[in-house]
Amino acid sequence: MSDTPGQGPVEDNHFDIPDDLSSLADAKPMGESGKHIDRDTVALFTPIQNGRVLAAVCALNGVQGQTIETSAGAFAVLDDTTPGAVDAAGQAVSAFVKTQPILAMERRKGQITIRRWQAGVKGDTLPPGLALDQAPGVIHTLMAGTQTIEELSATHPGKTFDARMSRFAAFRELRRASKDAKRQYKAMERNRRDSDPDPSGE
Repeated sequence: MSDTPGQGPVEDNHFDIPDDLSSLADAKPMGESGKHIDRDTVALFTPIQNGRVLAAVCALNGVQGQTIETSAGAFAVLDDTTPGAVDAAGQAVSAFVKTQPILAMERRKGQITIRRWQAGVKGDTLPPGLALDQAPGVIHTLMAGTQTIEELSATHPGKTFDARMSRFAAFRELRRASKDAKRQYKAMERNRRDSDPDPSGE
């Protein structure tokens, strides 16, 4: 994700917001009947690529719910939908991400509100239609109330993760992810060196 002001996350971790799209705030639910449109949804859209890592980050900060992994970053749907819950979650998770913004989203009575958070600081409010224009389809589905995260879990095996683990389990998960990332980096560097016909650079 980029931290360019006034833009929201899309695929490839870049922001690309057109200036002529209508807002999703008044969008009608799509699909069978939009049976979940009256169910409040509180969520975070992050640049974290690994859904399991986002689940651990949430749990470590006392944010419970479920995450889904998408091509544009991991998305967390929170269990707590009370007023203020999205701000507490946005502050905690954005403080972990630090250098890149996240989007804190709410749908209440069919109305969508999206705010940017970065490094624990609350930012501006974004027009939903612009912020979500190029977001993956599952995020549109969730925010429109067409399906719940539980329903998507059944159709996206291996892409959804539980963020209701203990803090100790969350810490262990993050430590394991860090070790895996280091191993992958070392393997990539080794492959690069092995494929270089002249490692000396001469």
